[in-house]
Formats: sequence, C-alpha cells, structure tokens
Amino acid sequence: MAAPTGAALIAKALQELGVKVIFGLVGIPVVQIAEEAIALGIRFIALRNEQAASYAATAYGYLTGRPGVCLVVGGPGVSRFEFTFLASKEIR
Repeated sequence: MAAPTGAALIAKALQELGVKVIFGLVGIPVVQIAEEAIALGIRFIALRNEQAASYAATAYGYLTGRPGVCLVVGGPGVSRFEFTFLASKEIR
C-alpha cells in the first residue's frame, strides 16, 4: 500500500474536523487537495478570485457556525486572501 500524499492527509484532516464545504480558487499547487477533499465527500465551491473565496468562507462561517475554509494558491493568492481575512477580523 502506497503512503498517503500530503494532499490526502490535508483532506482527511479537514474531514475529521467536520469540514463540509471548501471555498477556493484551484491552481496547480493545490488542485490535488481539492480533488482529495471531493473524493472524501467535501463540497468544493470554486470562485473567480481569492477575495471572493475568502468572503464566501467568512460568510459561511458566520451563518453556519462551522469553520469557513478557503483554499488558495501561494504567492499573490495568499496576499489577496490576507487582505480580505484582515478585513473580516475587523467586522467581529
């Protein structure tokens, strides 16, 4: 039996934490995580950009009381996500 991939371990950890939905923008570095999550029954909702994904995850968390998970690629994707994340912290 082959060792699990990093993507499989991340997806399994999210499943064990009770995550039902992931919002994100899939790019080459994270597409495997999205595919593994989908295979485990976690719904993946793709959005056009990182800010939209972050806002959707934030709204999901506020409305459901469950963790709002956002999957983005590294580099510029993280910086665009970060601004939205910081803005959502100010709302609280």
